[in-house]
Amino acid sequence: MASFVYDEGRRACFGGTPTHSAIDLNDDTLGVYFVDEGTDTPNQTSDQDDADRTGQNPTFANAPNLGSAGSRSTISSNVLVVDAADLLFSGGSVLTGSTSVESIDLWKDSGTSSTSPFIANFDDYTGLPLTPSGTDVTIVWAATGIIRV
Repeated sequence: MASFVYDEGRRACFGGTPTHSAIDLNDDTLGVYFVDEGTDTPNQTSDQDDADRTGQNPTFANAPNLGSAGSRSTISSNVLVVDAADLLFSGGSVLTGSTSVESIDLWKDSGTSSTSPFIANFDDYTGLPLTPSGTDVTIVWAATGIIRV
């Protein structure tokens, strides 16, 4: 499967009628889910929020804020670029209990699973798929940004 923006994420970020409230890519608390696609395959159309990732091991629900609020997105030459510092997940507390990680979800953490919408799923980052081993995992975002529209 290729990387994609979830339908709910597209509506909540870029217009339409989302199930959840709008997503502010610059100021909302955003996080990452490590997805074991052998347990739960991401679905661009039907997956809407954190509650839809039911098959995941809860240790995957680490949601560090992606950079400082107010510093993640820029618009220049009519192009929106959402970017953040690379993420470091420290070894032993992350990824234990799963057999593999094939992709990562970007999501808005509202504090409640049923109102924390998914934004995008990525399966093309260096190091994916990976087998959890208790070592550190770093997500290195693309040089052109996390999302560029």
